Amino acid sequence: MLNRISKRTLWGIMVLCLVCTIITLGIKIVLKNKLADYEAGRQNTVVQAETAEQFIVATVEEKAEESEKDPAGKYETRFKEIDELYERMTGRGQDMGLKDDYNRVSELWDRELRALTDDISAGMTEWEKKEFFDSENTFLVSRNHECMKVVGHNKVSVMEEIDYLDRYIKLTREHCTDLVKDYASYLAS
Repeated sequence: MLNRISKRTLWGIMVLCLVCTIITLGIKIVLKNKLADYEAGRQNTVVQAETAEQFIVATVEEKAEESEKDPAGKYETRFKEIDELYERMTGRGQDMGLKDDYNRVSELWDRELRALTDDISAGMTEWEKKEFFDSENTFLVSRNHECMKVVGHNKVSVMEEIDYLDRYIKLTREHCTDLVKDYASYLAS
């Protein structure tokens, strides 16, 4: 077989293999650098978002200590802080960490809802607690139903997940505000 292939052809094949290897290594280095830059940017975004959440939670805890005498005021202060975080998040525009930010804000609202329901139910009789938690379960089911209305049939889109979380946040916020107004007497006791 060597007799049929000339030395010139063999040298051409070797040079071609060498050029392909160099190009492949170059592409690998470039992609590796881009991945490192992307990961560094992603970590900065996550760190900034976590810092913002920690700031909000710390501020809420400080103000909560100040307003122990007025439980409804305590929740209104917390709600205001979460609203400020939400406004900064939505004003920032779309980037890689937007969905994570929406998740954080929805978790903060869920935490407030749990704390609020615990505080309200602490002063209730057993029958009142049953009625209260039945209405809360109804809210949770209806919230999920309302949020699913925003999502289309294609449930994999990041924007649809963000729309779902945005609706989730708004409904939870409205419900928490209503609970503070409706059950202020239970919070005061």
